[in-house]
Amino acid sequence: MQTKKFATYCLLIASVFQLVFPFAIKAQTVDMDPGFDPDHILDDDDIFDANGMSYDRMVSFLRSKGTLADYVTTDIDGVPKTAAEIIWRVSQSYKMNPKYLMVLLQKEQSLVEDPNPSQRQMDWAAGYGVCDSCSKDDPAIQNFKGFAAQLEWAAKQHREKYLFQILMKGQTIAGKAAGQAIPIDGMVVTPVNNATAMLYSYTPHIHGNLNLWRIWHRWFSLTFPDGSVVRGTPSGKTYLIRLGEKRPFASPVVMASMVDENKVVETSDTELAAYPDGTTIQFPKYALLKDPEHRIWLLSDTGLRHITTMEVFNKFSFNEDEVIDVEDADLADYPIAKDIDENTEFPQGVLMQDKTTKKVWYVDDDGKHLIPSAAILNLYFKNWKPKQVTTKTLDAYASAPDYTFHNAELVKGDKTTTVYVVDEGALRPIPSAAVFEGMGWKWKNIVTVPDKLISSYPIGDTFNLKPVTSVASSAPDTTQTASTTPMI
Repeated sequence: MQTKKFATYCLLIASVFQLVFPFAIKAQTVDMDPGFDPDHILDDDDIFDANGMSYDRMVSFLRSKGTLADYVTTDIDGVPKTAAEIIWRVSQSYKMNPKYLMVLLQKEQSLVEDPNPSQRQMDWAAGYGVCDSCSKDDPAIQNFKGFAAQLEWAAKQHREKYLFQILMKGQTIAGKAAGQAIPIDGMVVTPVNNATAMLYSYTPHIHGNLNLWRIWHRWFSLTFPDGSVVRGTPSGKTYLIRLGEKRPFASPVVMASMVDENKVVETSDTELAAYPDGTTIQFPKYALLKDPEHRIWLLSDTGLRHITTMEVFNKFSFNEDEVIDVEDADLADYPIAKDIDENTEFPQGVLMQDKTTKKVWYVDDDGKHLIPSAAILNLYFKNWKPKQVTTKTLDAYASAPDYTFHNAELVKGDKTTTVYVVDEGALRPIPSAAVFEGMGWKWKNIVTVPDKLISSYPIGDTFNLKPVTSVASSAPDTTQTASTTPMI
């Protein structure tokens, strides 16, 4: 009897649980891409940074994708304007990121990439006021019809309604808020920020927001050349891009030992999200590290160099007070390079200048490397004072390859206009200002060198904006996703 009562009680509890929490036991039906986090679709700045892209860059971007930039229609003031002008007006009026507005247009009606969109696509450009079961011919929504009206109302909905509702009432009219668990398509989603809460308010489906995420990452998640140092916004975290990973620096001191602060590329945290996290770079360049077996290592450009004896340690006037005790795991990600022993002359390298020819060389354990240009000397040895030596002294060292530009350097010839980025020893032409600025590069960081030096490097493939392939999905974008947009 007790068993029967208990079974009935369990059945009752299960029924109540299903009524109250149906989403908790319903099977997930959405196939999601690697890297897609339904709790964190975009950052707030991705929606509300009005300076996310300049007008000229936006026009160039639209023209590179399709015909929308030059499509002419009537704006809400009755004046004919191009679609690009309308997007820009809305962006600046409502302090919206033009990138987001373009992604919204693509997600809803494929307008950015469709070479010949229909009038109906234009009329419902942003999907505003159109719900899953609504007819676009419903008289109640005709005031929202038209390209300009759609963008106007969509931006107003985000800035003046969703955001205001969150700030004043803690959630949107649709009941979405950062940190608040909500049922979406059979799973529990907890938005981590206002942007994600608003996206689910505008399109209350995983699949529609997955499409938006795919478009954003296909367009704006960038593949940086190996060796780039990038800083995400708004987090402020700085990373070294290395072998397809983003490796954070443990501290500003560590970063400063390895890179010029002026060359750090600013980009959004969302654009870095596609890179998997690598191990933290914990130690500055030329740090002295002691492992559990009491071996001392010098961290150099080439990797870890074992200092074989204390006599060798003292020979180079290393300071014992600067030795850092580490665990084996701390050293695991660094390659083992040549030992520093009694035959080593320059463990950290030295500059030598021939008194006769005035040529400057970088001398290390591999031999002497000619520094072929004053530009390279100023870039990488700015505060080094070359040792003045005779030609005979230099002849005693083995000849090694010339010293070359580091990866991710921006260079151009002194009599030509093409700008290149150094990538794995080759120079890759940057085809336009839109691509250059799209990467977040700074014009002041271009290094001008003799054309003769440029011609000594192999020329690689043209560098274009493209997403990080480790996360980019091969699945097609399913655009024209209906939105359920509360008009309040």
